[in-house]
Amino acid sequence: MREDRAVSSTAHNVGGSAGTMLDLLLASTQAGSGVDDFLTELSGLAAEELSHPGRDVFCGLTVDRRKQPSSAAGSTGDGSASTLRIPLALDGESTAVISFYSPLVGAFSNDEVEQAHQFAAEASRALLLALSISQLGESRDDLAAAMQSRTTIDIAVGAIMAQNRCGRDAAFKILRNTSNNRNMKIRDVAAAVVASIAGDTDMTARFEE
Repeated sequence: MREDRAVSSTAHNVGGSAGTMLDLLLASTQAGSGVDDFLTELSGLAAEELSHPGRDVFCGLTVDRRKQPSSAAGSTGDGSASTLRIPLALDGESTAVISFYSPLVGAFSNDEVEQAHQFAAEASRALLLALSISQLGESRDDLAAAMQSRTTIDIAVGAIMAQNRCGRDAAFKILRNTSNNRNMKIRDVAAAVVASIAGDTDMTARFEE
C-alpha cells in the first residue's frame, strides 16, 4: 500500500484533534505552503487517529474545487483489505472525501467508524477554513497583479502624452492601436514603453497612430 505518511502509534482522542488541525492550518498559512501541504499533514493526522500498536491505518484525502484541478494527499489505498470512506461537508463549490485504509480484513470496529466520523466532522471545518484562506490569498494576488498592470498602463499613457503632446484619451488610443498592430496585450505594450524609457529595451518609446 502506498502512503505518504505511515503512522503506528496510539490514537489520539478526538477531542484534541480540532486544536491540532488548527495548528497545522496555521503553520501551513504562515509558511505560505497552501492547501496541498495542509492536506498532507491532515491525512497524516487522520492516520494517527485510528492507528494503534499492531495495526497501522493509512489515510488519503481528495478535494475537488470549482475550476481547479483535484488535490490529493496521503495514501491511495493500493493493496488495502479494509476501506472506510467518509465525505467531508464543505461549501457548495467544493467536495472532499477522507479515506481510511488498513491491510487487515474487517479492521474497523463500530466504535472506530464513529471515531472516524467525528474526526471527519472536525476535518471538514478545518479544511473549509483552509480553502477560504487559499481563496482569499488568490484573490489578493489577482488584485495586486491587476493594480500593478493598471499602474504600468497609467505610466505608459503619461509617457506617450508627454512625447506626443496629446491628451489622455489620444495617448491611450495610441497604446491600444499599438497593442492591436503588434498582437500584444496592452499591459505588455505598456511595460515595453516603460522599460524603453528606463533604457532596458531597444523598443522605441515613441508611438505614432
